Order: sequence, then structure tokens, then C-alpha cells
Amino acid sequence: MATAPIRLSERSFSASARPAWLWLAGRSAMLVALYYAVALWGLVFTPDAHGIPLVWPATGVGLAFVYLYGWSLLPALGIAAGLVTWRFTGTMMPLPEAIGTVGATLAGIALGARALHHFGFSPRFERLRDVGLLLLVGGLAASGLAATVGAWGIAVGTETLRFSDTWWLCWMADLMGLMLITPVLMTWLGAPMVRPAEHTYTKGAMLIGALGLVSLVVYSGQLSAPLAMPLSYAVFPLIMLAALRCPVQVTTTLMLAAGTIALSGTGWGLGPFADMGLGKSLLSLNAQLGLLVLTGLVLSALRGEREAAEARARQHLEELARAGRLSTLGELSAGLAHELNQPLCVLTSYAQASKRLLERGQLDALRDALIQLDAGAHRAAETVRQMRAFAAGQSPERVAIAPTDLLKPVLDLLQPEFRRCKVELDRSIPPRLPRVRVAPVQVEQVLMNLLRNALEALEGRSGARIQLWVDRTGRELAITVRDNGPGIPPGRLASLFDPFATWKEGGMGLGLSISRSLVESHGGQLTAANVPEGGAEFRFTLPMEDARART
Repeated sequence: MATAPIRLSERSFSASARPAWLWLAGRSAMLVALYYAVALWGLVFTPDAHGIPLVWPATGVGLAFVYLYGWSLLPALGIAAGLVTWRFTGTMMPLPEAIGTVGATLAGIALGARALHHFGFSPRFERLRDVGLLLLVGGLAASGLAATVGAWGIAVGTETLRFSDTWWLCWMADLMGLMLITPVLMTWLGAPMVRPAEHTYTKGAMLIGALGLVSLVVYSGQLSAPLAMPLSYAVFPLIMLAALRCPVQVTTTLMLAAGTIALSGTGWGLGPFADMGLGKSLLSLNAQLGLLVLTGLVLSALRGEREAAEARARQHLEELARAGRLSTLGELSAGLAHELNQPLCVLTSYAQASKRLLERGQLDALRDALIQLDAGAHRAAETVRQMRAFAAGQSPERVAIAPTDLLKPVLDLLQPEFRRCKVELDRSIPPRLPRVRVAPVQVEQVLMNLLRNALEALEGRSGARIQLWVDRTGRELAITVRDNGPGIPPGRLASLFDPFATWKEGGMGLGLSISRSLVESHGGQLTAANVPEGGAEFRFTLPMEDARART
């Protein structure tokens, strides 16, 4: 499916009142200057008498600009290509052939940019398909057409070169230049840079320094070829580390820096590749640099796909958690009405009492009644707030909280359910346990699921009892829920926490899966087992805020 073109349109500058012609002039000047500069740099690497460069980055510059900013830059591209053609050939190429060369360059770049838009290429390089699209479209459309025209012009002007041999050299030069320069321009100009963590800046600076040091040592001419050749591959782990740890802009910049130093050094007769002769040395170096660029882009794409998959998984988990909360909320609607009815009745009673006391002039008694009235209003508001957060799927920030304060809201909310089901609750919560840093709403949901599962297992049984206790195990706080019901079917234990795995009629099979995910997100574990004397036991742990705190 085609995607909307990624370009900086005139509307992007309306806020600063920049006219469209100023935007176009600025981008056009940047394109002409950069195209001409890299073309001159590419002309340094021309080992044969026929003027065939072994590296030609100009096509990559044109492809990046036209893809990012649209067809309005084609005239500027034509000017840049005309200047380079004139500088490259002088008066040796007739005017019709020069115009044809420029036209073919424009056509190849325009076709490549159109194809990238059509196939949904992303300059962020977050997918493997983006790497493949750049190489395929750039190699076939932009570089392929430019190489065809260039090879044809050279073959027509000479009798010693065959078109096939010439085309191959021209295509390799275009493709290598495109692989080095286009990813840098695409990522810096077309992909918003995600603000990295502070330590990322340190890593990026260290990688840049290490790569520069290695490249300068290898291509300084001070090392012998047998030593410099294997050392030249030291840039690979640096590029791999950047691809896995830094923004993609850092990776593409490092690749360009490594290629620039290596090609320049080899062109000046320095480094391990120079002893082969300029033609063979640059071809060999191009092969190494091609693998280097491919490694960096592929690893960046794999990292992007992994992060995207993790984001989708988190979103899916949040949706499942919300579905589970809404399901539980529906079942608890009767309990919510009961819990709200109690404070509302208290409010009504104390309001009426306050009115009577005021009429009688009993101000001391009125003060106590108003205090109780205020407390009842706060209890009702807190009940509503907790249930709204529970249903909305909010992710509150983690706070340090005592275990007693963490468990009390859930026990208060479920108290009517215990009375209705005639289930006795035995609780053991020591008062001086260390605090835990958690998102209270999420831990409350875990405890809510476990207690409700126990209540459902005990429904209709005589002598039903649930035990809830909290204890300290090493550096963790453990919360255990045990019932004396029928227990868990042995065949279900292995898949108990799998999503949609349930044996209860009408169950969704999400509660335990969501509970385990929430506990693990806090750094704890949720386990289940059958009790030998009958019943089931669920136990989950939470890391303590201060592991050295004393009970």
C-alpha cells in the first residue's frame, strides 16, 4: 500500500511566515551544493583513463532530496547534474548527449523516489523491508538508469571499452555511493530523532572517537598491510554496537564517516588496500564497505522491528487488562452499589443530625457530626475514584506504600462479597512490614482477581474459608491467598496462566494471565499450587523498597 509522501511542504513553514519560494530556494541551493561537492569527491577515485569513478555518491544525494521534498526540486537537480556533467566531461561530450545524460539522471532519480513512496518506504529504517527497498529501488531505478546512460556515453566515445564492462563499473560506483550517503540524509532529514537517554550521548561520543581512531590508524600508512588489513574489520563491532544501542542517525553517520576515511585514504595510496593498485583496491574496499553498511542497516531494522513488536505486545496486554477490568467491574457493580450506599446513608444521617443539633444550639455535638460527615464524603469519593481508575486502565506512577494500606481497599471492597457467599476470611498482616514501591491500582487488581477466584471456587460450600497472609522472604514481600475449595485440576496447572485458558463456564481466561504479567512488571513472581489437605494456594512476591528494613 502506498503511503503519504514524507516531505516538508510549504504549510510546514506557515507559522514562521516563510514564503514558498524561500523554502524552495533554500532546499534547491542545499541540493546543488551537496550534489556538486560529493561529485567532486567521487571524481578523486577515478583510476582509469576513461574517467569512470569507482564511487559516485551524487545519485544518492539526488534520490534522498527528491524523495523527502518532492518534485519541486527536480529543476535544481537538473542544474546540479548539468554542472557536474560539464565539469566531468568538459567539451568532450556533444550537447545532445550531455542533455540526454542529465535527463536520464533526472528520470532515474524521479523513478526511484516515486517507487519508494509507492512501496511504503520509511526513512527511519525500522523494518527489514526498508533496507531491501532502498537497495532494490536505488540499485535498479536510480543507479541502474544512471549507470546505463553513463556507460553508453563512455562506450560510444571510445572503441576500447565494451558497454557491459563499462555499465558494471558505473553501476557499482553509483550503488556504493548511494549506500553511503542516502541513509545519512534520509535519517537526519526525514526521520524525527527520538531523544535518547543521557547515557546514550556518552556511548555515541565513545563510538565516534573509537571509530575515528581505528580508521585513522588503519589508513595512516604507518602499519604494514598484513597488520592493517585485519585491523580494518575492527569498525564492524563498533557499527553493530551503534545499531543496537544508539539512534539510527548515529549509526548511519558512523557508516559514512568510516567510508569517507577509508575511501579517501585508499585513494591517496594509504592503508591495506592501496598495495593492490587503485582499481582493484577500491573495488575490494567497496565490497568491505558494502557489507559494513548492510550490517548496520540490517541490525538497525531488526532492532526497530523488535521494539515495534514489544510495543504491540504491551498495547495488547493493556487491552487485555482493560477487558479483564471491565469484566470484573460488571461483576462487582452490585458490590459497588452496596459500598456507595453505606457512605451515602451515613452522609444523610449525619446531615439530618447536624440540622437538628444546629436547631438545638448544641455546637460541640455539631462539630463531631460535621467531622463524621466530612469523613463519609471522603470515603465515598475515594471509592468512586478507585473504581474509575480500575475501569479506565490507567497506569499510575509507582509509589512507596505499606502492605496494610495496599490491601485494605481491596478487602473493604470485597467485604460484601464475603458476607454474601458466607466465606470466612482469615487475615494475617504484620503491622511493621517494609514498604513496597508499586502501582497500587495494578497490585490491587491482582489481589482482586485472586480473591474473587477463591470466592467462586468456594461458592455453595459449607465451612468455606480463605486465608490471606503477608510475610517477608529475603528481599521480597510475599502475599498468599489460600482457600479450602476443590483445588485446581492437575491437568490445568501447566497452562493455568496462559491467556484464554479457563475451565470455568463463562470465564474469559484472562484474569490469571493479566495478574502474572502485572506482577512480573513489578519484578515479582506469581505461582499457584494445590494444597495437600485440599484447596488451592496462589502466592505472589513484590520487591521491597528497602531490603534492609527490619520487620
